[in-house]
Amino acid sequence: MSYRFRPPSWSWFALFPALALLIALGSWQMQRGFYKAQMQAVMDASSAGPTQPLTRDTAPASEREAPHLQAHGRYLGTRQLLLDNQGNDGRPGYHVWTPLRLDDGALLMVDRGWVAEDGDRSRMPETSVDATPREVSGLWRPLPQPGLRLAADACAGKNWPRVVQYPVAGDLRCLYADLGADLGEAPLAGLLLLDPALNDGYVRDWRINAAIPPQRHYAYAAQWYAFAATLLFLFVKLNLRRIS
Repeated sequence: MSYRFRPPSWSWFALFPALALLIALGSWQMQRGFYKAQMQAVMDASSAGPTQPLTRDTAPASEREAPHLQAHGRYLGTRQLLLDNQGNDGRPGYHVWTPLRLDDGALLMVDRGWVAEDGDRSRMPETSVDATPREVSGLWRPLPQPGLRLAADACAGKNWPRVVQYPVAGDLRCLYADLGADLGEAPLAGLLLLDPALNDGYVRDWRINAAIPPQRHYAYAAQWYAFAATLLFLFVKLNLRRIS
């Protein structure tokens, strides 16, 4: 008995792109798992350490930094943003982003936590906060990024608080153009995650892996790699012929 392996020529053009796609998806899931595990370790270490002062000149620039920072300023409670499509324990809601005017004049976005949506999108949750001078502290993170960004005009509309979908730095620039006119610049390119122990906040679970932990990313990666192995096995099995 002998075997002959002679798949049709066209099948190779289907096999290689499919294998490349499955392996790429698995590798992307592995990278997401590694990144989340690393960032959670950095955030845990930063939370346990002392705070550092945050000013216009000391704002971190690296996306892989999560320092524990402290800032002084006044909340601008009339110009808040509500980050849409944020869930908590299966309930829909928003993350409340409130600008803080620092003592040196810079504008800082503070994430004060998650609030529930009451089911009527026309009614915004109560998020008022006064403008008394205060000291805030929390972990610094870059602006969050969605898995898929849809085209939207985040600067449209006049009502406050304003519901937004993952604004980028350019969106913040136009949203706060009138507030930053005297500065000639956009708000600081990051977000301060308000410490859970501080007042004037809402639900604050800042674990980076709260929704999808690294272990789940590794499981997804294993599934994609298994699909690739299965595809290769079937390709060989269906094209391998036994010759008498």
